[in-house]
Amino acid sequence: MSAESAARSLQAVYDIDVADRLGEAPPGAIVMHRREDRAIPFAQGRALAVGLPDASFVTLGGVDHFPWRGDTVGYFAAVFDALGIEEDAAPSQGRAPAPPDPDAGKGAGELTRRETEVLALIANGLSDREIADRLVLSPHTVHRHVANVRTKLNLPTRAAAVAAATERGLL
Repeated sequence: MSAESAARSLQAVYDIDVADRLGEAPPGAIVMHRREDRAIPFAQGRALAVGLPDASFVTLGGVDHFPWRGDTVGYFAAVFDALGIEEDAAPSQGRAPAPPDPDAGKGAGELTRRETEVLALIANGLSDREIADRLVLSPHTVHRHVANVRTKLNLPTRAAAVAAATERGLL
């Protein structure tokens, strides 16, 4: 995509305004926003929380907009806290990661047709962007499919998911 097209696409995202529909959302949302977010101004995150029925607002440190970048430990600690999950279940700095589960990927939930299709394209070496282009999806949608596959197979990486799916005869 050209720089001009990318700029127009990004501007289209920023031009979307759903302020008049916020009251239709279910109550109790939790809005989390990094104070120095480089993509979306902090004030807009707070305004979103104010406009949603019975929403709470959690301020996070850092500059990265996407939760999987920057201070992921702080982000997930805040998510776990907001959801009422015990702190011991959340990853923490300084703690060694759990060893791989030898039974990971066995007996996992069923993959949808689209998830299997995305996984097959991953197995062929395609990136999320290439998969999105091939399937006429947004890269974000592809990312969600990949995350769902990894969750259903209980595996930490794309490569491990491909290996487990191949072993189970899904690919």
